[in-house]
Amino acid sequence: MPLRSAATLFQSRTIRVVMDQKHRSWSDDLPYSGAAFARVDTTISCVLTRFHLRSSWSLIPFYLAFRRVRREARVIAGLLQASFLIENRRTCYTLSLWKDENSIVDFGSVRSHITAANSVFSGAYGPRPEIWSAQFRLWAVSCHNLNWVGVDWQSLLADQWAKRERVARNEFTAEQSS
Repeated sequence: MPLRSAATLFQSRTIRVVMDQKHRSWSDDLPYSGAAFARVDTTISCVLTRFHLRSSWSLIPFYLAFRRVRREARVIAGLLQASFLIENRRTCYTLSLWKDENSIVDFGSVRSHITAANSVFSGAYGPRPEIWSAQFRLWAVSCHNLNWVGVDWQSLLADQWAKRERVARNEFTAEQSS
């Protein structure tokens, strides 16, 4: 069967969405999400942390601190991947993927992590810095392309992989989609 785009798959399914002007609901029993991603039941989490630094001069030293933290955090078995993202000269993000919640807790004791987080607030110059974080549980994945260098999604989602493949091929029964 030729590969079809996610939009084509999405349009080809009988989707039962209850909509009115104030409310939308999407059944959690469907094997795919509203974006046509395959639902997964996993402990993998993503932590996104936003840092608004005091000045643009802080960005490069903070990036070097991130690299130090990431290098030291490799001893934690549950760290899957960590990335540094830049919004502008004073705002950056760290995005990390974790195998489970215990790994995130273990990361809290990495000394360089504590030092780097505290460094955002050090010094008496410039506007007030800010930090916020959010944790998201992985609950749906793309059916078509899960390539991420350094992360073996097929082994991490081994018990879910067959379900992901079935959603990608649009092979689910009427009971599963009602």
